[in-house]
Amino acid sequence: HLALIKGFLKVKYRLVEEVTKKSLDEAQLAKLYNEIEKRNLHSKLYNARKNELVSVSDSSRWLKRGNIRPRNEAVFCYIQDRNIFWGADSMCQHCEKSGKTVDLLATRCEKMLGYDYTRRHNEMVRCLHLLLFNRYKFKSSKRIRSHSVQEILDNEFAEIRVDTRIKTDVKIRNNRPDIFILDKKQNRITLIEVGITSQDSLQIVETEKLRKYDLLANELGLIYKCSRASMGVIMRAEMHEEPIPPLREKKREEDGAKNFKPKNKAPFISQGGTTLEEPTNNINEESDLEEETIVVKEVK
Repeated sequence: HLALIKGFLKVKYRLVEEVTKKSLDEAQLAKLYNEIEKRNLHSKLYNARKNELVSVSDSSRWLKRGNIRPRNEAVFCYIQDRNIFWGADSMCQHCEKSGKTVDLLATRCEKMLGYDYTRRHNEMVRCLHLLLFNRYKFKSSKRIRSHSVQEILDNEFAEIRVDTRIKTDVKIRNNRPDIFILDKKQNRITLIEVGITSQDSLQIVETEKLRKYDLLANELGLIYKCSRASMGVIMRAEMHEEPIPPLREKKREEDGAKNFKPKNKAPFISQGGTTLEEPTNNINEESDLEEETIVVKEVK
């Protein structure tokens, strides 16, 4: 009987060598992946296993560890982020034009462009503003929900501008970053541009964001004679959320007080770059603020 079983396994899995536990496991796994690649949804999920930064085992194991850092979570759950919880033929309930996929809901649905996507952008800006608010000692605050974002903050430690035009000697088209930080103690300028995108477009969007403010970063470095001018880009892909009202108005030409009141979610972190450290205050207490990471490009 054992000989018949071995013969059956050789034929089924097209084994050339002697049947062993290792060869059988490898053959079964190869056949499983081959079947998966023929399916519309599962193929997208498991194509990520070819990425050297992705661990299939860790992608499941991280769930058992409880609270982990967003950077680790981003790597571990990369595969799950590509998962789809609907049928392959399901249509987006917003635009009713494209299939309901994670990438579509995260960044590509036209109907969600001026509503959900703008709100998510403001959520990120608000969380960052609270971190900077504490770091530069404008006031000690731990509550993200009650924090309001003002366009201009200035004290002896820093000047922070949110969504305002930066004046320069030379006319520069892209002169309105999401956040402008002038560190008066270290004589350093940081420009932060928030970008929310899907994993498939992560590298492209990151490059575009970095190049967009190249001229502004260089010009500010000359004007303020800073030791360095840097630009931060926050990349993030989002899964599924319950819709809430939009909280950001269109950008205005004039300066003035503007408040954003979004709710924070964890970012999807792109690899590489320099990390902007967290303030010493434990902001996670009494709030749902998550750790943020920024990809920084230095301009000498």
